[in-house]
Amino acid sequence: MRSNFFSGLSLAAYPRQKLGARAKVMEAGEPTDRVIFLQSGTARGADGVVYRGGHVLNFAEFFAQSNYDTAITAQKDCVLIHIPRTAIRDMLCAENPLTWTLARTVAAETMALAEGA
Repeated sequence: MRSNFFSGLSLAAYPRQKLGARAKVMEAGEPTDRVIFLQSGTARGADGVVYRGGHVLNFAEFFAQSNYDTAITAQKDCVLIHIPRTAIRDMLCAENPLTWTLARTVAAETMALAEGA
């Protein structure tokens, strides 16, 4: 998922990770304590979703669950930025504390509908 939310965010403060092609970016079962922003490169989820620079990996899973379900593997060299859950929650709640709850609810409903399809 591409998001304008992340383009307006100062990413310099967050840790970066460089991975080569075919490296595991994310394993199924990892906690959703951080969101991963793909700064550059290409990655593919076990569900077939392809991510490119500027995408957020497994964004719905980040909001909806305690652990990621879908493993992701780098297809080309990647630069990842790891953004803690608390930073995302704080930014969303800055305007309205209900924003975090709404985002989590929408993500959970979206995932439930996708599983039922």
